Order: sequence, then C-alpha cells, then structure tokens
Amino acid sequence: MPVTRRGFMQGTVAAAALAGMGIAHPRAPKLTWILAADAFANLNDPNLDGSPKVCRSAFNQGTTFFSVRYAGGKFATTPVPAGFTGTAVLKFEAYSNGSTGLVDAINAGLPSWVQAVQYDPEEWAFTPQLEQGSFLFNSFTGLSYAQQFCETAHQHGLRVLLTPGNDLCNRDPNPAYPNNAPQYPIDAHDNGHDYNAYIRHNLASAAQFLSAGDVFQYQSQQLELDSTTFHNITFSVQKEVMKANPAVTFLAGLGRSIPPSDGASGGQLTAAATGVANITSGFWLNVDSFTSQVKPMIETLKNLGF
Repeated sequence: MPVTRRGFMQGTVAAAALAGMGIAHPRAPKLTWILAADAFANLNDPNLDGSPKVCRSAFNQGTTFFSVRYAGGKFATTPVPAGFTGTAVLKFEAYSNGSTGLVDAINAGLPSWVQAVQYDPEEWAFTPQLEQGSFLFNSFTGLSYAQQFCETAHQHGLRVLLTPGNDLCNRDPNPAYPNNAPQYPIDAHDNGHDYNAYIRHNLASAAQFLSAGDVFQYQSQQLELDSTTFHNITFSVQKEVMKANPAVTFLAGLGRSIPPSDGASGGQLTAAATGVANITSGFWLNVDSFTSQVKPMIETLKNLGF
C-alpha cells in the first residue's frame, strides 16, 4: 500500500488481520524504516530465527535508512547491504565532542557513501551534557544543538534524522543550566514519566530545523507493551512534529535492543505498530542479536504484510 506523509494506509492493518488468519496479503505495504546495519544482519540471519525473504520484502523498497554508528578514526563501509537499495546513514550521538561528533567526522572527511546523518542525543556518556541540556534553544548556553546539527548537515548536502531520547527529560543536574539545574525536568505534571515531560517540554519542536525529506523519529519503543499508551503518546508527539514542520517524515520506534529486553511478543509489537498506522510512516527497528528479540520482530513484519 502507498505511504502517506503522516501515516501508512489502513491496508497495513488489513494485512495484519489477514496474516493473523494465515492468509497471505497480496501486496506488501511500503513503509519507511531506520535500521542499523547490525540489526539488519540479525534479522537476516536464519540461525537467529531471522528471515532473508522477509527482510528483502520489507527493507528493499528504497525506503530504508540503513545506518552505522560513527566511532571515530576509520570510517566503516556503506551500511546498505549488497543487493539492496536504500539511504546510507552515518549515526552520531554528539554534534561535537572532540572525537565522535558530526563536526569531528566532517573534519576527518566524510566518505562519499554518506547520504544522511542521524543525531541521537540521549542521557548517556556519548552525548555531552551541554548538548543534552541544549537540544532546544537554551538561553544560558545561547544555542540549540539540534539546530546546529541540522544546519551543518544541510550545508554539506546531507539529509537529517533527528531521534532524541525520552531520557533527555530527567531530574539530574546539568551544567547547561544555572546552578546545574536539571535539563527538561520531570515534575509533578508528568506522573514520574519522562515521555510525558518530553511532550510538555515540546522536544519535538526541533522538527522545525529539518528540511522536506528529513526524518523526525520518536523513541516510542519503551511503551510497546501497552498499545494504548504507545498510541496516545506517539500521537501527541506526532501532533507537535506536524505543527513544527508538516513536511518531515515522522517515524515511531519498535523493539528494545538495550538489555534487559522487555520481552515483547510478536503480537504485542504488531498491536503497537498497527495502532499508530494512521499517524506514522514507519519505524526505527531496534533488534539485538538475541533470538528472543529477532523472532518476534520477524513475526511482526509478517503480520504487517511482508
């Protein structure tokens, strides 16, 4: 089925229903994906319960952003698998940290295969604290790192994928604020949940810095065990993205690759995916090498019509 800018068509839901009844869907939907090279390798490996047939059906339609993380030093080869078409993405957790940020890679000389770059700031050691606290414009630091990243990438003719983590909203001290105040703090309005703070602080407004054809992805995968919450929060973020920039492609997240696995079944992943069919164009699939993660994701892809 065709893809809309805001969501994949209801035929995808029908495909899931048909697949659940053991009836093959006559035409696979066309979705947009973000897929790390190692995640593709796992899903494509029959020894891990992966399926080359499903992977070719899902990820070889020219709408997959195949990514590889920049670790500094020598560049990896293109993450686009041999025989596949897609967009080659170099992924970053930092704009500039002296070794593995976008600026550092540009200074080292980007290889010709890089077509797009991904900015994945989260509350971890890979993203400098000043960048975490200044994802949006921060009057104390005087800039927005989301804006800096996007502008620099566009100046080099690159498409951009923005994928900020929910955990940028927290209660931890951050030097990006006077007296080390928390960055995008969680407060009583948020019921203790960073995803509620993400919406309240409107982190999705960073979509304003993207260009047509760029991607804003919401990391909804932490909600995938509850399809209702998954839908409601993803819908709230999607509305903020569309208000900021209706020309971008909006994706959700599916699958938990960071231990411990949440144990999501294929049925739970399918329910989460089909529940946002009218507001997303596809997903960033997070899959580690454990069969417990690969098998249900392959089942989900089959349920979606692939």
